[in-house]
Amino acid sequence: MKIVVIGGGAAGMMFSTQYKKANPDDEVFLFEKSSYVAWAGCPTPYFIADELKKSDVLHGTPEDFIKRGVNVKIHHKVTGIDFQNKTLNVEGEEINGIFGYDKLVIAVGAKSFIPNISGYSKNLTNVFTLSHAEEAFKIKDYITENKDKLKKAVVVGAGFIGLETAEAFNKKGLNVTIVEKAGEILPSFSEKLKAGVYKEIENRGISLKLNAGVTEIVSQDGKASAVKLDNGEIIDFDIALFSIGITPNIDFIPKNLKTDQGKIVVNDKFETNLPDVYAIGDCIFNKFYKTDRNLYAPFGDVANKHGMMLAKYLSGKNISWKGLLRSFATSFYDIKLAQTGLTLKEALDLGFNADVVEMHAMYKNSGFEDSIPGKVEVVYDKDKKVLLGGSMVGAQAVAQFIDQIAIVTTLETPIEKFIEIDFAYSPTNASVWNPLLVVYRKVIK
Repeated sequence: MKIVVIGGGAAGMMFSTQYKKANPDDEVFLFEKSSYVAWAGCPTPYFIADELKKSDVLHGTPEDFIKRGVNVKIHHKVTGIDFQNKTLNVEGEEINGIFGYDKLVIAVGAKSFIPNISGYSKNLTNVFTLSHAEEAFKIKDYITENKDKLKKAVVVGAGFIGLETAEAFNKKGLNVTIVEKAGEILPSFSEKLKAGVYKEIENRGISLKLNAGVTEIVSQDGKASAVKLDNGEIIDFDIALFSIGITPNIDFIPKNLKTDQGKIVVNDKFETNLPDVYAIGDCIFNKFYKTDRNLYAPFGDVANKHGMMLAKYLSGKNISWKGLLRSFATSFYDIKLAQTGLTLKEALDLGFNADVVEMHAMYKNSGFEDSIPGKVEVVYDKDKKVLLGGSMVGAQAVAQFIDQIAIVTTLETPIEKFIEIDFAYSPTNASVWNPLLVVYRKVIK
């Protein structure tokens, strides 16, 4: 059997290594157009801020995986696919031309989305995107090479990567402006929960401009100097990041592969609509857990799960990918945010008889000087008495609290059973009242 994988990111490398381990007699070829494999996108803003090393972004070299039996070919770009004849068009130094496969795994990831903005060009020396490790290295190198000249930075887009990179630029001593076309940041969080984030942005000396779309990039001789907003305002900069969003990198794939809104459609076995063609990672639509609702979740942990699950399936295991609750976490300086499942608005729009429990969560006894309560909102079904989702903002243990909510939501654990869970407690490590116990007290009366 010859398995061919397109893309050497988290999904592609996890699949390749796990499949080869289970099927040592099969050939596994992996084509990656860049210089790197096994790279992680989520740590890149912290690498730019000098808080993580390059080795924290790259989790292995091509040679590491070649030693494990995977035929890794970097600098090899797949430019076309003939699904009927099971062949690829490959452009590379070692393999250049037609290359056949028995089974194909598409793990091409996603690229930054740039709308039609006047003056934008990939060749501008000081305007960057950040959807690949290579781009992080270019940003870091540019800052290092021009550290005495850089004073002002503009970040277009206030999503996870935008906020995290704005923090990185700020820590590098730059005067940062965030430009966001929408009227708010982090739209899935309630205004109560994210009020502290707005305050922290202000406290850090970062300018945030909402309801502000970029219409033009002003440049001369290949170097940009300013962005013009739709209200006519001009913001000067020395370096800019466009972090508006990402879209699957599937432009080269023939149209007979089924897609929806630019994402590849797969079933619970990661099978596409074409025989012997599979897709995993940031290029596919997931399902919202146990539903038929499409959910785009371009997260590193999800990509790794995809790779592992598909390797099991193609090795003869009976697996079923049931989808996701959209669990995620991020931070801005010392403020940590995490969320899972449905928001209250989403739950009501879907017809649930839903309500929300609001509370403060303590990480330790409130008497300690560094004990700062987190704010929590838990959404539940009033009829079935089960959780539907939750959000939290705080200084510590935020993702861990949300993970607990994700577990009981996934398992549909009745709220009345929460009192039976034996949570750990000590004054220095946890509160007497775990947030799930607070939900129990407020819902089960």
